[in-house]
Amino acid sequence: KTAEIIMRIDISGKVREKKLASNKALLPLFEALVNSIHAIEELKSDSPGLIEIEAERLPQENLGSEINDSDFEKKNPIIAFKITDNGIGFNPENWDSFNLAHSSYKYNKGGKGIGRITWLRAFTSVEIDSVYRQNGHFNRRQFEFKISKDGVENPRNFKVESSNPQRRTSVYLKNLNERFQQWTNSDLEDIAIKIIEHCFSFFRESNCPRIILKDNNDEIVVNDYFKNYTRNSLDKKSAKIKGQKFDFEVVKMYTSKPDNKIHYRAHRREVMNDKLTDFIPELKQPLTDDKGEKFSLAVYVSSDYLDDKVNEERTEISFSKADEFFPDEIEKIEVSEKAVAIVREIYQKYISVIEQDRLENIRKFVSRHPRYRYLEKYKLKELKKISSNLGGKKLEIELFKLQNDLERDVKREANKMLESIKKIDHKAAFDKTHTDLYNKIIEVGNSKLAEYVVHRSYILKHLTKHLKKSKNDKYSKEEIIHNLIFPVKKTSDEIQLEEHNLWIIDERLAFHDYLASDIPFTSNKRTESTSLKRPDLVVFNKAHLLNESDNYSSIVIVEFKKPMRDDYSETDNPITQVLNYVIEIQENNALDSNGRPISVRKGTPYYAYIISDLTSKLRTLAKKAGFTAHPDNQGFFSYNSNFELYTEIISFDKMVKDSKKRNQILFDKLNLPTQ
Repeated sequence: KTAEIIMRIDISGKVREKKLASNKALLPLFEALVNSIHAIEELKSDSPGLIEIEAERLPQENLGSEINDSDFEKKNPIIAFKITDNGIGFNPENWDSFNLAHSSYKYNKGGKGIGRITWLRAFTSVEIDSVYRQNGHFNRRQFEFKISKDGVENPRNFKVESSNPQRRTSVYLKNLNERFQQWTNSDLEDIAIKIIEHCFSFFRESNCPRIILKDNNDEIVVNDYFKNYTRNSLDKKSAKIKGQKFDFEVVKMYTSKPDNKIHYRAHRREVMNDKLTDFIPELKQPLTDDKGEKFSLAVYVSSDYLDDKVNEERTEISFSKADEFFPDEIEKIEVSEKAVAIVREIYQKYISVIEQDRLENIRKFVSRHPRYRYLEKYKLKELKKISSNLGGKKLEIELFKLQNDLERDVKREANKMLESIKKIDHKAAFDKTHTDLYNKIIEVGNSKLAEYVVHRSYILKHLTKHLKKSKNDKYSKEEIIHNLIFPVKKTSDEIQLEEHNLWIIDERLAFHDYLASDIPFTSNKRTESTSLKRPDLVVFNKAHLLNESDNYSSIVIVEFKKPMRDDYSETDNPITQVLNYVIEIQENNALDSNGRPISVRKGTPYYAYIISDLTSKLRTLAKKAGFTAHPDNQGFFSYNSNFELYTEIISFDKMVKDSKKRNQILFDKLNLPTQ
């Protein structure tokens, strides 16, 4: 006789095989709940189905002493659920199925045969107690399901002697693993919403069992909550994606806790979800219906394709990846974009109101920052995704990201275009074919230029303000003026081009090899001087900035003075000061960018700018030193041949006036006031 071979499954090994994600703490509850629904469906009774879910929370004394104020707003974590139903129960067929891993007993209902394994991935043990009818009488089956080799322990099955027995099966999920408990401190309403989201299809059916959720003295009839939650406001659309039919059910949700999602279902149950707000930012704030009531939206997606692609644990759907080449396979983004398009189609009148408010908010910001003006033309879709709650720096960060994206797009398109016109026959068609790209390049450049011009206008206004007396009858300190033109205690290696405003003095100063601001000579990387003297600005220029072997073509000193300062002496004055700085540089070796000595050749010119108000004492000192007055009497200049030093004393008023003149044509183009 051939021996009977029975293949056994090591339950503990099966439990360890895959871990349950922490945020899936309620999945074992959903598995037990759907089993109860199936048990009631299988019974086919005329009596109404009833399922009770009792939540058991961790006692307060077990929470520990480390509790902060926010914890008092939360519920104690749930550590157990008891699910009780009046379904068919653990009759011999269901008992055999339970003991067979990967059972196909409920294949037609989408059963994977391993749902009970999920219980033990979150709970340490499960107690089952079932009264069922068999051959005209009632039996009672009791057993424990634990993380052990066999799984089932202490099974009992006996006849019920009661005079009025009732079908009743309870599944007691006990001792939730601690790492899941932070996900179960929700109140009953939150759990009810999650049950509805997972079992949405079941609640829509007329024969859905009555499901009651209990938590100590609190109780929610989830079916009633579902009716109030949705108010039968459902729009259903179908669409084909790569030949596969998908059904989309869009539901209004009237709840105090909106949570807009796209729910991907398999076999009538939620498997995954995406936030609708990632695609439609307008939904971050509630929509308002014609009666003034606020609601949010949910989309439930179902398809035979999703049924076929769900994994055993019902935690993932195996969509195709973007980098995989399977033409017939579907990416998740294709489904979500279709869902979003359907939502926009149905609820456009509600969304467009918020959308216009958002765009108006962005337009107001852009009116003050014109460098982003062209984004509405080229990045309108992306602009609509920016939250209306953003403003100031946060909004600018989002616009800056879009600007960078567009600039990269333009560069890619331009490179592609340049490749295409290498062929002589393409050149003739260039103007016609690439007009749009040409215009885009111009607009990107013009917008950045516009922002730069507005920035210059603002800086000049700010500088003018600091040249006047303040409300306390005092003038601004020298350091404030200095910082406005170039940050104090910084070098050109530490800041970006847009962080300084050397153009106010001379546009050419921006194009230098190295600049040190208010840094002692002994710390200056371009001289071997050990002096503690600190020029306000010292600038080293090269004729060719990329040629490290060249000598410096010129060296510039800039000295700022406090507005209206007039306490100079014969020995302590800016004219003597800048000359001493030049002598210090000439008497010590200059260094290149690598710290190697280089000779400052004879004939290397030195330029010194003294930026100050032309007070009577400074005028006298300038004349004594042989300076010549400017024709407009707003400054002086002199050349000292002994040190090859050209020095210019410029009044603050002249510096601002000349800078405005140089930029006036740009200000006029943007209609910017200069007064």
